Amino acid sequence: MKVLERGTGELLAWYDPDEHRRWVQKNKSARLEDKVIELDTAVSKYIPDGSYLASGGFGHVRVSMALIYEMIRQKKEI
Repeated sequence: MKVLERGTGELLAWYDPDEHRRWVQKNKSARLEDKVIELDTAVSKYIPDGSYLASGGFGHVRVSMALIYEMIRQKKEI
């Protein structure tokens, strides 16, 4: 990880909810379609090496260990 001198760097999220809503309206399909995908396919297709990944849980909501195991199996460099 590169340490920044001035505390600035690539933005990993939107600044405000309205900016996010505009992005969704422009980039996401509202069609009702099946979006189910196998986990191994999802990891290989949507998680490139070098990605930032946040996963967590609280109370009864748990971290997806299957996702973590699949990233390890595919030797992802996160």
